Amino acid sequence: MTEERFFEQLRRDAWALRYEPDEQRLRRIEAAVRMRLAEEPPTVAQLLALWFRPLAASLTALAVAAILAVTLSGRGADLSTEPIEVSIGGASYSVGE
Repeated sequence: MTEERFFEQLRRDAWALRYEPDEQRLRRIEAAVRMRLAEEPPTVAQLLALWFRPLAASLTALAVAAILAVTLSGRGADLSTEPIEVSIGGASYSVGE
């Protein structure tokens, strides 16, 4: 099968999967796009606020994983049944058992 025949067959097979919205849905999509284009772009402070929470959560998860890794590696081969206590932001978490 040549490349051209392959792509023709792919187009024919994919035709049934095309999304064609009805008139009402098309008007809603157009209105949403127009509204989004009419908005003012976010300021630098707004962009930083949008990125800060996910970044802080990722760094917190990384720090917790590092604390657990250091704690577990310090125990060596002697893994007892004592749970590990981790305190973050005033909340205590118990890991292990």
